[in-house]
Amino acid sequence: MSLSAKEKIKPLPLRRNQWHATAQVHPSAYVEDSVSIGKDVRIWHFVHVREKAKIEQGVTLGKGVFIDTKVSIGKFTKIQNGVSVYQGVHISEYCFIGPHAIFTNDPTPRSYVKEWSIVPTYLKCGASIGAGSIIRCGVTLGEFSMVGAGSVVTKDVPAFHLAFGLPAVVKKKICACGQSQFPLKTPMKLLLGSCCRKNLLKEMFDQAKQFLELKITKNSRK
Repeated sequence: MSLSAKEKIKPLPLRRNQWHATAQVHPSAYVEDSVSIGKDVRIWHFVHVREKAKIEQGVTLGKGVFIDTKVSIGKFTKIQNGVSVYQGVHISEYCFIGPHAIFTNDPTPRSYVKEWSIVPTYLKCGASIGAGSIIRCGVTLGEFSMVGAGSVVTKDVPAFHLAFGLPAVVKKKICACGQSQFPLKTPMKLLLGSCCRKNLLKEMFDQAKQFLELKITKNSRK
């Protein structure tokens, strides 16, 4: 999907020299200065991207997304409508964040305190979050993990695992493309099947293959 001819922005002023020429930004979006926007990025209606954020190649930001100062969004990640990504949330490449998912960065928030520290959250390569899920700060969602819609995540989700519920609990293993589920004791070597080769971009498939090979090698040395 691409912006219509009427919706495309005019040639970028010089101060926007960190925007790639192929990026498409809806006129209603507000992008602050010193933002890096990569090739083929799509930024839709009413998005707000704060200064010094980095939006890498192929990223899509849906309607009403908020990207905080200095946040980096990995290449080919898709962030759906109504998601706010605050400082301390680290999003790797090929991630999917469903509509109205919620991130936090402070486990004990108050309206005003003299000092507080950001607690980081990590989404590793290929991680997916279902619509309306809440991700408590301080957790890591492993490579090609998946969180079911409407879940509340309070603990780490390992790579290639599916978690869901209130609170979210790891229920099964899942393949790289997310179409096949397996019992928890399934060997890692079975988590990259023909469905993955069919459904994934080649580069994404290769990333999953490389991770699994490293994981299998590491486990064999124990």
